[in-house]
Amino acid sequence: MKQLLLILITGLFCINILAQQPSQPSPQMQAATQLVREQKWTEAANALETITKSEPNNGRAWFLLGSSYHQLGNYEKAAAAYEKNIPISNNPTAMYNLACSYSRLKQADKAFEWLEKSINSGGGFGLNLETDADLAILKNDERFKKMGELIERKTKPCLYQPQPRQFDFWIGEWDVFNPAGQKAGINIVQSFSEGCGLMENWTGTIGGNGKSINYYDASTGKWYQHWIGSGGGAVRYEGNFIDGAMRFEGFTVGQNGQKTLNKLTFFKIDENTVRQLAEVSTDEGKNWTVSYDFKYVRMKKQ
Repeated sequence: MKQLLLILITGLFCINILAQQPSQPSPQMQAATQLVREQKWTEAANALETITKSEPNNGRAWFLLGSSYHQLGNYEKAAAAYEKNIPISNNPTAMYNLACSYSRLKQADKAFEWLEKSINSGGGFGLNLETDADLAILKNDERFKKMGELIERKTKPCLYQPQPRQFDFWIGEWDVFNPAGQKAGINIVQSFSEGCGLMENWTGTIGGNGKSINYYDASTGKWYQHWIGSGGGAVRYEGNFIDGAMRFEGFTVGQNGQKTLNKLTFFKIDENTVRQLAEVSTDEGKNWTVSYDFKYVRMKKQ
């Protein structure tokens, strides 16, 4: 609650609350907001009570009123004010604060109800529930741990959804060999952004290097790879994980205007072996030629 209140006092209100207010608040509302900033909670509560009586749809006023009463330790009135705000604003911060008020009132069921609603609506992500004194009474309840797990899943969805994990078999440090068994280079593939992407770092044995960013886009249901090499070659691929392999397709256009189709397929052989097959076509896919066929062997830890 304290962290959310700090946001409130500094004037960083949620967008959904601001959208309900006139561009220029009334002088009474400006004065009440100033009282909140000065942490004059009794005066602020009195002023906001007057405003909410004349402006029952003023979501911001109800929110500030709830915060003022919470600071005064009047958790019943704080909860009542937040209950008025939420139908107007659908504000996850108000839901979180309402959970705090119910926690202080030792109404655990309602506290967990609103805490879960807040998390599912996007609230509480930047908070450590363990350090919020308003929620202390809930810590020994088995549901408290589940709320922390829910925040983890909401803030780091790629770690818990199956599609963004489909290419995890490529993560690692690899020695890369051509079909003749000659070392072609090394490739270090790293996970980033909490599992939402893979970064490829390629270094060729005889020179040259490159990088690619690989990610799953839930909005399109496809995987993408954007590659750029030290020689200036850039290819953008898209594809899907099909039949146990990551299958990308893309194209390049040469200086003469000729279009070349590209296929890039990654096969997981086992936990320590991956095959990367690159194919090209210059006749709109009628015929394909192998560009390279690499075997990845996971580097042994020293």
